Amino acid sequence: MLNFKEQVTESTQMRMIDLLPKKVKRMIYRVANQDKYKGALLMMKALRKDPDVISRGLSKNKIKAIAADHFGLNHREFDRVLDRKTRYEEKTPARPQEDDSGWVEEYINEEKGDDILPDDFLAGLPHEIDMTASSGVRTVYKVRSQDREADRDEIFRILRQAGVTAKIGSGSSSVDPIDGTFDNMNFRILVKPLAGGMGETTLNSSITELFPCIAFETNFTPKDVRAFHKYLLDVDVKSLTCVNSKDLAAAEETINKADTSTKFVEKMENAIGILQYLKDQHKDKPIKNVYWGYRAKPAGVPAKHPGDMFIQYTDNKMLGVSLKAGGKKTSEPQLNTYVTPVFDAFKESRLKDQLRSKAYKQVYSKIKGMPAEANFDGGKNGRHKDRATTEKILKDYDKKNNRAYEKDYDAMLEIMREGVVNLFNRNKEKTVKYIKEEILRDAPGVPTMVIKAIGSTYEEVTDRDAVGVFLPQVRFVKAVSARSSKQNWYIILQSGDESITMAMSIRSNKSGHAGKKKLGQFPTGLAIKYNGIAK
Repeated sequence: MLNFKEQVTESTQMRMIDLLPKKVKRMIYRVANQDKYKGALLMMKALRKDPDVISRGLSKNKIKAIAADHFGLNHREFDRVLDRKTRYEEKTPARPQEDDSGWVEEYINEEKGDDILPDDFLAGLPHEIDMTASSGVRTVYKVRSQDREADRDEIFRILRQAGVTAKIGSGSSSVDPIDGTFDNMNFRILVKPLAGGMGETTLNSSITELFPCIAFETNFTPKDVRAFHKYLLDVDVKSLTCVNSKDLAAAEETINKADTSTKFVEKMENAIGILQYLKDQHKDKPIKNVYWGYRAKPAGVPAKHPGDMFIQYTDNKMLGVSLKAGGKKTSEPQLNTYVTPVFDAFKESRLKDQLRSKAYKQVYSKIKGMPAEANFDGGKNGRHKDRATTEKILKDYDKKNNRAYEKDYDAMLEIMREGVVNLFNRNKEKTVKYIKEEILRDAPGVPTMVIKAIGSTYEEVTDRDAVGVFLPQVRFVKAVSARSSKQNWYIILQSGDESITMAMSIRSNKSGHAGKKKLGQFPTGLAIKYNGIAK
């Protein structure tokens, strides 16, 4: 029970507060509860990044209500604190510097640099918020990668799979950014070079290649993915024969970082499948050693051999193994290269330059504002300033007249397809040599087997075997364009009445805006693929 004096004091205080302006009353309330607001705000940020919360699909408003209830805050007042229109209403020039009643500015700061994306969305790659580029409208992330384009595409896949609104944007960097919206907040992801360290794409490949080698050498049979990784963590990598001393650091990094991969379980299962392949090989023909072909190759193997691992049998003969991963019904390209390396392999760079010039004169030169032929695509080193001008022109061209843009792309594609077909028809010996060395990827004395990991099983890529067996008998080679496709073409290998038709393609394979893909990939930058034997 309050005494009379206390009652009068309280009553007077209440009346005085009631007489104060609403803004002042709000400021008093916020100062009194500032610790609670700080806690609620931090709780909101934590909940918005929590994978379990994300999986439940809780809205931003629901998360805000949970935080307010936890700290016993008035929902309407908490909304006012977070409202951008009222966030700084207590801030005045006359307020003393030592007055921290504007704590909201420090913690929210118009959400500039607010870490809105869960770490899982960034493919486990090292990242930071670019505070200079971020604003109250958009948070800008810098992701570090050694394989920038591949990791950018992987992040994009993760975002789309999670239902996040995202697209490949445009920027001054050689790798276009990802722009999107998450939880009603805008973001941009810039993928920047990483000085040292292993990107996720390389990590995933290394898991599939290295771990079977270790398990085979140490005679370990994994029961499941987690047990396999736990075992590997205890392995003394320096004592292994399968790892070259030059690749020790990469091997240790692969083991230590494996479970940070967004495809950890999938790639570990692939590793188990490849281990079974090694065991089956050993039953057919005893294996002396298995080597990881990360960077260094074992003695006697050419440095540029395409093998991902190498099997040395007890008779000292060596077999290179090229590994692929995919689904049971998928058909991964067995050659994935580009126009320039193909012409270089044939030692026909002059023909390549002639095709480039033809494409420029018949297509690019007719587009308004296009730079001169010498450097429209970046010139000899690909980095001339005219390239940026071309990209902008193509981007604008596509926006103004997409139909004309697509027609010009088809025209350029046909010029290059015809040129590649003619290249393969010029010299039978060169074509057979290219098929053997670049498609079948055989090296002198060290043949290559292509193995496809499917879950925790494997299968041999038999198309390769069929071509390899047939190739020595070839008497006639003919390359032709497909009639039913703008990008497909074929290599027909003929011997007497028998023939094999290799399905090939040439196309743009880049994503992003029209200044980067299609016409923006330029004539000599188009992708060339071998897709297996035509049925």
